[in-house]
Amino acid sequence: MKIRIIHYFIRFIINPFKATEEIKEDEKGIWSGFWFIFAFSVGYSITVLVAYLQGHQPASNPLMIIPLEKWYLVQTFTTIPVSYAGFLAYAGLAYLVSKAMGGKGSFDATFASQSYTMYIPSLILHWVPETFYFPFLVANGVTSFPWPGWIEQTRVFIVPFSWILVLSVIALTKVHKIHFLKSICVVVVASIPMSMVMAAFIR
Repeated sequence: MKIRIIHYFIRFIINPFKATEEIKEDEKGIWSGFWFIFAFSVGYSITVLVAYLQGHQPASNPLMIIPLEKWYLVQTFTTIPVSYAGFLAYAGLAYLVSKAMGGKGSFDATFASQSYTMYIPSLILHWVPETFYFPFLVANGVTSFPWPGWIEQTRVFIVPFSWILVLSVIALTKVHKIHFLKSICVVVVASIPMSMVMAAFIR
């Protein structure tokens, strides 16, 4: 399974069209997506645990029942179930809306392909710098990345979300054989519940 995950990870970066064609015909594709999300979530759990141990705190806390100083400790244990809950809501809604728009694909192919299109950009642009660079800065008394705010906004929001949109639209269009404009609508609508879950629990 590790080889399959690595294969699809690289394939979706290099050629998402062929990657989608492959994974939608792969009987174990959904399990590849499932374990890819698990690996990502475990990695992020370790990242926030390190942040907690370094005394770092999030800038905001929408769930006031959790003290800011304990947020990352709690998130260490909630990241995995929250990731699955958010993505399952997304994949389920994406499947249903695609079907309502005349889509022909299966739920398994939708889940499998979208797991990679949703999490690859976040892994590269969020998890990597926040795991391998930010702890080094915090250890040296620096609590923010050493570049202008607009670059940080680009890294955190503009580039990853644009990349997610492009990859997800390509995959949905190939899986369900619908027009790409319909796929854009599906991704936007299906992202709403997932975004709400992530906004509430992930920092």
